[in-house]
Amino acid sequence: MKLFFVITTLLLSHFLLAQDSLEQNIRVYMDMQMHPTMHVPYNFFGDGFVFFDENSPPHLTHLHQFKNVNYANYWKNNKGARIIVAGALTSEWVKSRKKARKVILKQLNYVNQFAAEHAEDFVVAKTAQEVRYHIKNSHKTIIIHSIEGGKQLINSLEDAEFWAKQGVAFITLMHLVDSEYGSAAVRPGLFTTLLNFKGAIKGKKKRGLTEKGKKAIKWLAQAGIMTDLTHMESQTRKDALAFMTQEKIPPLSTHDCFKAIKNNARSISGEEILTIYQLNGFMALPISGMEMQLVKSQPYYINKEDSLIQAGCHCPGSVDSYKFMYQALQQYIEANIGLIRGDSSISFANLSEEEKVKYAIGFQSDFNGWLNHSRPRIGKKGCYPIDSTKNYEAIELEGLAHPGLLASQWRLLDKEGVDLAPILRSSERFIQLWEYFRENKQQWK
Repeated sequence: MKLFFVITTLLLSHFLLAQDSLEQNIRVYMDMQMHPTMHVPYNFFGDGFVFFDENSPPHLTHLHQFKNVNYANYWKNNKGARIIVAGALTSEWVKSRKKARKVILKQLNYVNQFAAEHAEDFVVAKTAQEVRYHIKNSHKTIIIHSIEGGKQLINSLEDAEFWAKQGVAFITLMHLVDSEYGSAAVRPGLFTTLLNFKGAIKGKKKRGLTEKGKKAIKWLAQAGIMTDLTHMESQTRKDALAFMTQEKIPPLSTHDCFKAIKNNARSISGEEILTIYQLNGFMALPISGMEMQLVKSQPYYINKEDSLIQAGCHCPGSVDSYKFMYQALQQYIEANIGLIRGDSSISFANLSEEEKVKYAIGFQSDFNGWLNHSRPRIGKKGCYPIDSTKNYEAIELEGLAHPGLLASQWRLLDKEGVDLAPILRSSERFIQLWEYFRENKQQWK
């Protein structure tokens, strides 16, 4: 009887600890990057994080490539993005290390000051522990710092440690042009080709990750900062993944597309996706349907989209294009869990909820990031006429015109039976990785 009591007590304690662990796990929508300070490097953008008069809101559409949409009203109590990553950028043409640092610091300080002035609704979290605290003890929108484009910023371990002290969680090493770290992807189109003209005409053998790029990735890891592979040219990304495999550094990819559906220089192949998860990293997708339309896709996906269009349930360029790529990526990852784990007997369905967190899929809005967003699905600018007998979500009628419509997108997808669990798990996975980098940075020294 005594033995039975001891065993029962131990089992109950284990169950309660497991339940407590699950309850502490974060499950909120997290935007992996937006740009509220684009006006600092590019002053023609309107200031981000300002409030408008609720009685006179700005007129915004999904076509806002060069227009500020990051109004504070939209991010306050946003049910579609409780955590937001504010990405600071340098100019693509910056040549001075001093100026590059100054421009980034100005943006970080702008965000810090905004949060301090509106502390009842916003807070900047500079550690993973601060994120967990505010999720549990407040209803504030939580802002995390990141940097998109490391040009002239990471020249030593001391530089990396400086950015870690500012609370920077990750740095997207490459952006729109080649740099001292390696080759950036050249997107199709005259403007983007001219922007990175030297890269566009450089021979394939000369493109890739440089030795300084490898050093930068390691310096960042030694400082507790994650490296984002987004915007890397295919050879650069291949080199980076090989180096991170060698050094056992988990990679992050915040807003490149699934190559099987959108096949361009920036897109990530299935093999690379598996490598990212094998290294305990994870991937997020861009959220704009306009950016996620099929390009040189695999025949399977071309035929699948055609059948959906013919059935009247897919509007290219709308939220449907995001839905299409997200579900395809989710299915690909879950179908290849055995390969990722190195055990063909393992299936995703049999994993515990704690284990499933490792295979999360994030999202990145990129608001104010030089792009338009999802078009409407319904109405004159959509694919289908308005049916007066139906009730529509705002995302269907307006498209993703501004951040305030993120919650509408998630509601719509939930109504349509889309499994949003991997997206909700991404907030916990990101925080876990941030904790891992900060707690284990000595292993890379």
